[in-house]
Amino acid sequence: AYGSNLDMEQMARRCPRAVPVCALPMRGFILRFRGVADVARHENSVCQGALWRITDECEDTLDRYEGVSSGLYSKEYFDVSVRGGDPEEVLYYRMGSRGIMPPSEGYLAGIVRGYRDFGLDLARLNRAVEHSWNRKRKTPFLRDRHARRGGRLARTPTFTLEGNAR
Repeated sequence: AYGSNLDMEQMARRCPRAVPVCALPMRGFILRFRGVADVARHENSVCQGALWRITDECEDTLDRYEGVSSGLYSKEYFDVSVRGGDPEEVLYYRMGSRGIMPPSEGYLAGIVRGYRDFGLDLARLNRAVEHSWNRKRKTPFLRDRHARRGGRLARTPTFTLEGNAR
C-alpha cells in the first residue's frame, strides 16, 4: 500500500481479514497523484509504503476498489524479503492514467492517517502533494473524474513531523 490503503481504519472496513505487516519502502518508485495516489518508476527514488498480508477475498475486494476491471488500475508484482525471510511476491496497483492532479482533501486525509499508522515520513507525502500542484496535467479522464467528484482539491498542505497539517 502507498495511498489510501495505508489507512488502517479504511482497510479494516474494506478487508477485515487483512493484517498489517510493516512499513515497506518501494525502491525505484516515486509517489505521484493523478487525483488519487499512484506510483511511477523513478530510478534512485523510494516511495514509502506498507505491507499487508491479505486473503484471496481481500484481493477481490481491493481489485473492485481499485477499479481493476475498468482499467483504472492494473495489478503488478515484485519480490521482497520481509524481515530477512524468503523472498515473497508483493502485489501493488498501478494507475493506467498518466496525468498529474492534486488529491481531494478527504482522500489525502486518509493517506495522512495511513502515514501516521505506519510511522512514515509526512515530509515525503507533502513533497508528492506539492509536485501535484506544481505539475498539474489533467488528462480528459482526470478532468471528468474530478468533475464527477465535486471538483474540490486539497490545498497544498505542509505537515510537521508530528503529522499535523498547518
